[in-house]
Amino acid sequence: MRKKQIITLLFAVCILTACADTSDKYKTPDFSFDEPFSSDYSSFSAVESSSESRGESSSESKGESSSEEFSSESSAVQSSSDGDIQSSVQGSSVSSTKTLPQSSNSSEEMSEAVTDILLDPINERTISCNKNIITMTGTVCEGFKPSISIPHTEKYTVSNGIFTYTAVIRENFTGYGNISVIKDGNIRIYAQKGNVEVVRSAEAEEANEKAVKGAIDQPMAQVAEYIAVNADKEKITEILGKITELSDKICEGLNNDYDKLRAISQWVSANIYYDYKAYGEGVPAETLTLEYMLENSSSVCGGYSNMTSALAAVQGIKVYNVHGSAVNNGYTFAEKSSGEYHEWNFALLDGRVVWIDSGWNSYCYRYSDGRYKNGGIGVKYFDISAEALSQNHKAKYAEYRDYFKVLDEM
Repeated sequence: MRKKQIITLLFAVCILTACADTSDKYKTPDFSFDEPFSSDYSSFSAVESSSESRGESSSESKGESSSEEFSSESSAVQSSSDGDIQSSVQGSSVSSTKTLPQSSNSSEEMSEAVTDILLDPINERTISCNKNIITMTGTVCEGFKPSISIPHTEKYTVSNGIFTYTAVIRENFTGYGNISVIKDGNIRIYAQKGNVEVVRSAEAEEANEKAVKGAIDQPMAQVAEYIAVNADKEKITEILGKITELSDKICEGLNNDYDKLRAISQWVSANIYYDYKAYGEGVPAETLTLEYMLENSSSVCGGYSNMTSALAAVQGIKVYNVHGSAVNNGYTFAEKSSGEYHEWNFALLDGRVVWIDSGWNSYCYRYSDGRYKNGGIGVKYFDISAEALSQNHKAKYAEYRDYFKVLDEM
């Protein structure tokens, strides 16, 4: 009998100990301001995918860089689950001559197309597609080597810290695949009898362009609800004060709008955690508010978009909030006609559109049991080209929120 009592007591102690776990992973993380504006992407660490229109996961190519040449044969038919890219800082974008409706283009038509893409502009990583030859160059990133997920032969060389990767696609291969030239994102491609093009969706491109041109000003009453639900002027003033302090700290030492906007986007990706519980149980309106994110460090796609535009507003940078849809799991709108609801941003800087998705650049998660997990951030969805964005983002409309004008009308 005594032995049974001891076992029962030990069992109870174990349960109480488990329930009393005070690990930091269950606490709301403190906001971090360590290197919010990084020019080195080598520290990126992607770990998991969110269930809301994301489909993002790390697809790093293992293997150390060296100065030796090698040639190998790849038999991969399909791999990575990503289908996205990062464009240049100064407005370079995908240049392609056709849209791929599945596999309807003839090999003769495709052989005429040359696609040049600049990704990761800081490290000058570029991709060129010409008939059945794909060439990638750029600064070496330790532990990462470019890759292609369709059958090919390849050659990889490194000289003075710059790599050159050349792949020849098998002549008899027809189908979809991915090119990877940065750690956290791929380009979706289509080959027809070996000739390769970047997959594009004309419909999504047109929808995104239309949203930019037709952006509206959101009514002040609605803007106020994105700051805090049913709040009075005093509460709104308090929250906007905190947002101002936060934005100034993020942008400290930065002298131009582009750098400030990039720092803000990176900070949001690193410090706001995707809220699985809210997504799974239905997203309450308060989850999207600045007040909620300041207190809980978490939200869903609309919250990432809201926080990005609010922090930018402090710096006088006009950032719009985009409502639309996105396809996940690495597919494109050329492969799937519809997606899930999604929100993201764009800004107009120096006469051009800068697309931003701080949510899809984030690998930070808050789980239903209260645990927080920081998996780092990506770079591909800041200043991504219109052509690349349209692979998996299609806008319905865009709106501008004048957060600080709310106070004048209360």
